[in-house]
Amino acid sequence: MRETLTTALDLMFGHEGGYVNNPKDPGGATKYGITHKTLAAHRGVSSVSPAQVKALSKEEAAKIYRRSYWVQSGGDLLPVGIDFMAFDYGVNSGPAQAVKSLQRVVGVTADGIVGGQTVAAVNAYKGDLIDAYAAERLRFMKTLKTWSVFGRGWQKRVSAVVSQARHIIRGMQPTTDAPIHSAKANPKDQSITETLKKPEAWASVGGLLSGLGGMASGTGPMQWALAIIMVGAFAVGAYFLIKRMQDQVA
Repeated sequence: MRETLTTALDLMFGHEGGYVNNPKDPGGATKYGITHKTLAAHRGVSSVSPAQVKALSKEEAAKIYRRSYWVQSGGDLLPVGIDFMAFDYGVNSGPAQAVKSLQRVVGVTADGIVGGQTVAAVNAYKGDLIDAYAAERLRFMKTLKTWSVFGRGWQKRVSAVVSQARHIIRGMQPTTDAPIHSAKANPKDQSITETLKKPEAWASVGGLLSGLGGMASGTGPMQWALAIIMVGAFAVGAYFLIKRMQDQVA
């Protein structure tokens, strides 16, 4: 583990603050940015109560950060400063989402895994990667249905992360004046409109239209019955496709 992690953990505790349980926050009961689901998974149990989340210690939270967020976000592989940005993004939106956004910025396949190709592209990036990465993070956040509720807090957090990353790169000690707890920016909360912008959401439309065209060329109750069944099946399939895509990291 590199030295940046110690600073990153201190800043994360500053960003996330203590215990919160906002009914509008998709993360649910959360402390230090650790949701009840993440805590339950870490402890190997099916669920934990809000009281157990509230009792979470900084020591246990730090262990979860190291294992489930720092490493998964590429913290030991990415350049100093960018490692912290990916870590903070990963805690707020999931490591895979954090990495995919970074990969989109540097122009490599967005598979959510930091490997040699991603590291090389990050190191070779021409321009201000800190600003570009922050802008991509905000772009993603603005696609979420909860932006109108939590957008101001997210903007404040991203702005703080940019400043802190620059301090880290310069070897200066960044500070957090006060907790900037912000709700989870969950990829699953993307609006249906944003989901439908993805090419794969329309992959099956051609097949449906082709099938309906064939049905239309025939006559009789059998053709119409089959057409109705096909439309119904498509509607059900489209629903589950959208749900699956929303469950995947954007």
